[in-house]
Order: sequence, then C-alpha cells, then structure tokens
Amino acid sequence: MKKLSFTLIVILLVSIIITLIGYNELTIRQNNKKYQELIQQESKNINTKTSDSITINCIGDSFAVGDSKTSLANALASQTNCSVNKFGGYYDQSIDIAIRMGSVKVYTNNVTIPSNSSPVHIKLYNNDGEELDVLKSSGSNFSSVEIDGISGKLKYDQETKDHTFTRDQNGEQKNINNLTQITAQFPEYNEDDIAIIFSGTYDPQISNGIFRTITYQRAMLNKLNTKRYIVISLTSKRKMPIVRDMNKVLAEEHDEHFLDFRSYLLENGLEDANITPTKQDELDLENGYIPTSLLKDDKVNGNSKFNQLLAEQIIKKMIELEYIDEQLLN
Repeated sequence: MKKLSFTLIVILLVSIIITLIGYNELTIRQNNKKYQELIQQESKNINTKTSDSITINCIGDSFAVGDSKTSLANALASQTNCSVNKFGGYYDQSIDIAIRMGSVKVYTNNVTIPSNSSPVHIKLYNNDGEELDVLKSSGSNFSSVEIDGISGKLKYDQETKDHTFTRDQNGEQKNINNLTQITAQFPEYNEDDIAIIFSGTYDPQISNGIFRTITYQRAMLNKLNTKRYIVISLTSKRKMPIVRDMNKVLAEEHDEHFLDFRSYLLENGLEDANITPTKQDELDLENGYIPTSLLKDDKVNGNSKFNQLLAEQIIKKMIELEYIDEQLLN
C-alpha cells in the first residue's frame, strides 16, 4: 500500500511539473509575442513621425541655403508642417561645411594677437599643420570666433587672399607659437532630426575629387549622429563635366539615402514645373545640361522652380524612407 502511494505521489508530482513547464513555455511565448509586437510598434514610431515637431536641417552650399525667397529650406517649409532650418555657406566646399559643423577642426599658428583691436593676418591649418584654403565666404558661423580665449571676428580678405582676426576687446598681447584651435558657436542636432545634405558643387575639380567630397560628407554625418538623412546628387555638368560619374560614386556611398535629382530634372523637370521648353532648354538637354529655365543667371544654382521641384522630390523620398508620412504635408 505504501509502495502504491509512493508511486501515485511520484506520478502526481511529474504531472504537476509537466503542467508547470507547459504553462511556463506558453507564458514565455505569449510574452515574447507581446515584446516583439512592442518592438515593431516602437520601430514604427521611430521611423515614421506624425508630429509637427519634426525638424528638417538643410545643410550645405548655396543649393541648400540659398536666399530667403528661393531657398530649398523655404520651399520645404511651405510644403510641410515641419520646422526647417538651414546651415552652411553660399560658396562652401564640403570641408567648409564640415568645419562649420565642428566635425573638422581648424587651427592657426605663428601669430601675435595685438593688445588692441587692429586686424592681424592669420593662416588656417588642419591638425597636421597643413595650410587650408577654407572659410572664404560668409556662412552660418565662423564670423565670431575664439582663439586661445580671445574672442573676435574672422574675416577673409578677397584682395590679399588671406584671413584676418580682429579681437573684440583690448587686452594683453598674446603670442601663439603652436597649433591653436579656432572655435565658433557650433550647431547642435537631435538624432531624430532629418538632415538634407547638398554639397560638392564648389569642391576642387581634381582627379578623384569626389572621394574627398565623400570624406567630408561622412564627417558631417558623424556630427549629425542620425540615420535619418538624404544626400542630394550633384547637378551641374557645366561646372563638373564628369558629374554623371561623380553621382554614381555618391549613389554607391549613400545607397538608399541618395536622391538622384539630376536625372529627374533631365527627364521630368520642365514638364513637372509646367514650363514649355525654350530652344535653349532643348539645346541644354541635348548636351546633358540642366535646362536654363530652371536655373539662375549663373547657370549653376537653381531658381525658385528648381527648389520647388527639389522640395517635392525630397518629400517623396522622406515618405519612401518612412521619415514622415503624408499627414505632415500642407
């Protein structure tokens, strides 16, 4: 009788254990399913924003910043409910933009800053002591700067082809005999912001120069610290005869983040802008040039129609990448 009771007890305990294991596995599967659903929902919330708190940063040269009436930033603001900022300089090279963002440091050396507010000529260097040909146009920053604790104004002299530094207030003379960083007010970015990068048009046209452009675009992206970005293709064959090959390299570098705006303009630009092609436009297209009717007088920068089309293509791309949805459109 005792043996029988012991056997029944063992069977009962085993049954309980099996039941508990089955329940535990079921619970784990249910919790795992809930967790996966939560992760998917969070991922959707991160990738697709529906709030009007989204900020779009247009970063680059004249194609990105432009003037207040025809700029890309203005066109984007008019078509979305997003906050749109612009940052860069009108004739900036890619390295200039990276410097303005603070992702590439710039230094000076072998200069005496006088005790008064007299301008002093200075040279700019990288961290290896190599002289830089940068910051020659006005832009979002690097007008007001600081050198070794002395605040002042940095200015490029078009006649002498060099920079001057003028301190803001009188003080002690300072001799700078080693590489000393020049700092400015650098922008701050949120990782949820969307970045639109348009650079390279004014980069030196040297052999394999596009890889130099990419190097500084990578520096910009490191500073932005976001996966939500779009890099715009180069457009001007007048300025860059091998622009098609350059864009192929950019497309390989940035993959889904690359927007081939040049090809779009050549194929659909005039039609979508409701422009009847002129004889000059037709000749331009035959030569692989952006139609004159979409450009400013310099035949390089885009006019208001150009930027309107670019804004529309960027919005389409942002929706495709799930950065925004159509609820954000005006």
